[in-house]
Amino acid sequence: MSRLRVGLLSNPTAAQGTAHRVGRQVGHLLRLAGISVVDLSGPSAHVARARAQEIRDSLTALVVVGGDGTVSLGAEIVAGSPVRLGIVPAGSGNDFARALGLTVNDPEQSTRALLHALSRPVVTIDAIEILATGEHALPHRSLALGNVNLGFDALVNARANGSSAGHTIRYTAATMRELRSFAPLPFWLEIDGGERIEVDATILTLCSSGIFGGGMRIAPEARIDDGMLELVTVSGIGRAQLLRVFPRVYKGTHTSLDAVDIRPVREIRVGLRHGRSVRAYADGEPRTELPLTARVLPGAVRLLADLPSGTGGGHPDRGAQ
Repeated sequence: MSRLRVGLLSNPTAAQGTAHRVGRQVGHLLRLAGISVVDLSGPSAHVARARAQEIRDSLTALVVVGGDGTVSLGAEIVAGSPVRLGIVPAGSGNDFARALGLTVNDPEQSTRALLHALSRPVVTIDAIEILATGEHALPHRSLALGNVNLGFDALVNARANGSSAGHTIRYTAATMRELRSFAPLPFWLEIDGGERIEVDATILTLCSSGIFGGGMRIAPEARIDDGMLELVTVSGIGRAQLLRVFPRVYKGTHTSLDAVDIRPVREIRVGLRHGRSVRAYADGEPRTELPLTARVLPGAVRLLADLPSGTGGGHPDRGAQ
């Protein structure tokens, strides 16, 4: 294994510094196992990205330590390259790690999983490409691995990000506060190049993993390696009904309700017909304001992990795209 070179990127602020501590321990354990480790962590995501991109092509894998935002940063760095993405969950939400069945805040178990995956065949997973398309939008492309939140779910995410409470608690509290004044949003949608349709929706989420908000299973049948996304729309219900639906999302039993529509898509264009501006959130991080285009990039990321059977078991390497 001495020929293997791994970049290690820890988020110094994730989970109040827990990720930084876990990252140091993982780096130490990888070195003990004979892996050449390059610490790419920096005071900001911008600095860490620049360091990683400078040496990316010399790496066997990039291991990211933190929450969902750090994972999506790693995906943006390695997408389309032979470099594999390793994930050590040590953030506040860890929803993508939850979809993979990874252990949180356990450096020894995480290191064992990384070393095991290095000896296994490569599997690839999909990414979601997000493009700003507004009249005055700057050309900007970002990637997500889990979900893109576009409606009430995006507003809750924005409110929750300002809280210092635990992830699930602050997400629940943000939901309750946002419900007080929320009304359905007037979206327009173009799905897979089809004609524009209009829908007044409460929740509009584009899913690859289908898990967000500290364990909400918004799209329980979503798979991260099937080359498709799931578009979840919740419409035709008021605040009281939404409040009753909310607990069911954690179990994934909401999908049988008439108000919930889940359909497979490859690409959507989405915007608002009028009213308030809304910023999309993806993997817990703010992205561009609507309108935007989002599409699946099949097999774009090579993953340094075994996929659990619930995600389809993973495809052998189809070649990064």
